[in-house]
Amino acid sequence: MLKEFPAKREILPQMLTEITNEVKKYFTDDKWINRLKVCSEEILVNIIDYSGSEKVYVSCNFLADENTLRFEFVDEGELYNPLEEVPEVDMKANIDEQRIGGLGIFLYTTIMDKLEYTCADGKNHLLAYKKLV
Repeated sequence: MLKEFPAKREILPQMLTEITNEVKKYFTDDKWINRLKVCSEEILVNIIDYSGSEKVYVSCNFLADENTLRFEFVDEGELYNPLEEVPEVDMKANIDEQRIGGLGIFLYTTIMDKLEYTCADGKNHLLAYKKLV
């Protein structure tokens, strides 16, 4: 079930707490809990900072038949598919040598097992999947 939040930076800790509490039901490894939290944070910050949406809708559900957690992020902002242009990142380069922008997208496309974007009813829907390990 999607939970509605104001798309504001000051609400971000509350959104991440909701997501992390759900993740902790299925993952006990702190490394994976933190990775999934960072992925969620990257997605939410991009929505808050760039979409122009006043609200963001978030859910994290366990898909038992697939042994997978599904994260859903929905906003009513400017239509944008972050998966269209995933930047290439030189992992050997110094962070100061990396181009600005796109590292967050690279991060969550690397950590998550599957990502899907759709536009429905004028809203952006980003689904992120992670199999339980």
